[in-house]
Amino acid sequence: MMQMMANVMNMPIRIHKSEQTCALGAAMFAATAAGLYDRVEDAMQAMGQGFERTYEPQQEQLSIYAERYEKYKALGAFVEHRVSMPVTV
Repeated sequence: MMQMMANVMNMPIRIHKSEQTCALGAAMFAATAAGLYDRVEDAMQAMGQGFERTYEPQQEQLSIYAERYEKYKALGAFVEHRVSMPVTV
């Protein structure tokens, strides 16, 4: 799933070492909001445990997802156009 996400988004996906990533992320944002850190990135540097694995986009998959995204946008435009048309009975 993570590899597919990296391919679809065309960006690396890093998996954190912590088993409590949601709680740790919330703590990082809270510490930043409380003024302990100027930026979330600073809180990540200080509080994070590093990353266990990185999924890089697979270049051979990018064109497949790009083509499907274009079809998705075309379908969305078609549906929006049909919904906005007046109904005649």
